[in-house]
Amino acid sequence: MASLSRSEILHNIKFNTLNGIFAIMGMNLVTPFISVWAMGMGATNLQIGLISSLPPLIGLVAMLPGAFFVDRLASKRNITGAFIFFHRLFFVLLALTPLLPAHHVWYLVIMNGLMNFPGSIANVAWQSFIAGAIPAQERAHAFAQRHRLSSLCGLAVTFLAGQIFRVVPGDRLNTMYQIFFLVAFVFALTEVWSHMQMREIVSPETKGSKLGVLRTFQAIFSERTFIVFCACSLVFHFGWQMAWPLFSIYQVRILGANETWISIISVVNGLGAFISYGFWRRIIEKRGNHFALAIAAMGVSSSPFFYSISSSLYQLLLANALVGIAVAGINLTLFNGLLDAVPEQNRTIFIAAYTMLINVSAVIAPMVGIAILDRWNIVIALLVAGGVRLLGTCTFFLRSKKISRVPGQEAA
Repeated sequence: MASLSRSEILHNIKFNTLNGIFAIMGMNLVTPFISVWAMGMGATNLQIGLISSLPPLIGLVAMLPGAFFVDRLASKRNITGAFIFFHRLFFVLLALTPLLPAHHVWYLVIMNGLMNFPGSIANVAWQSFIAGAIPAQERAHAFAQRHRLSSLCGLAVTFLAGQIFRVVPGDRLNTMYQIFFLVAFVFALTEVWSHMQMREIVSPETKGSKLGVLRTFQAIFSERTFIVFCACSLVFHFGWQMAWPLFSIYQVRILGANETWISIISVVNGLGAFISYGFWRRIIEKRGNHFALAIAAMGVSSSPFFYSISSSLYQLLLANALVGIAVAGINLTLFNGLLDAVPEQNRTIFIAAYTMLINVSAVIAPMVGIAILDRWNIVIALLVAGGVRLLGTCTFFLRSKKISRVPGQEAA
């Protein structure tokens, strides 16, 4: 099978880093503020929960058909770029929210959900594309560099957005949200451009086989390594996703955070990640990706417990700095762990199956968190989410310990 030259690999690493920078600069003007904007317009707990749950539900509809379509294409780059563009185009549609005569919150919730139809396909296509564009032995370095530099640029954008929100009068907030979302779309255009500069090997050998649905599921369930990884990740993700709407509610309704505070919290979280990517890269190179994933998961599990004992926004800053370090490890290790677990043949289908499983969890878990909140209180909801995260962490540790006993398996 043909392979990329050393110069082409370095070229791809460069533009993969630029792609990450432009992507996070656009996303950081949108995703941290959607729930805050909705709550400012009077969103209910149900609507806040749907902001987390509806996108993965929409993604489930698109995922498998999109994966079959992408997997049958020899070239993944162009179709990936197209779906990234259509996903980011929804930034413009979200910016139209204040122009509606009524039902602003429901429009925001629905558009945020529909945005994930092209977004989920783009994500699966990109993961399949990048696995061939950057070899396994280069990924720890390449993605540490991508995440470190993109985090720094994302921090600058988030901090600037927060300072602007601090001085904008209340009656001008909707206009400022519109401006931010439109600027985010401009960043998205440069994101698509940088993606299209990357190179790939296009040959019949890279084209996915035309498996039927039944044979696809048979192939998936025959891959024990993949199934074990999915089971561990599912438990961890369920606890992770349970707390997503709870964090927004705790910050805004319990501790009184505004847009400026949300940006400060995001910046502190990102700083923790920025300073730790080199540390996580060394851990991966020394102890292996599986061990590093278990350690990072344990750090992320602490977040709900930190929130449950925080009585001020200043305490949340310390908590988010520590959790940012752990999230950096998750960013580097979880994706690498997935690529290690999927076979090269029909890679897109396996990635789609994994993503669909996590999306099912993402549909249910936030609503479970909201249900516990409504039945008892937010502290109990946070503690339950943290407990499920810890359970998932234990499964990663057990998996890491088992893999370490198999000679050569951890080396990948």
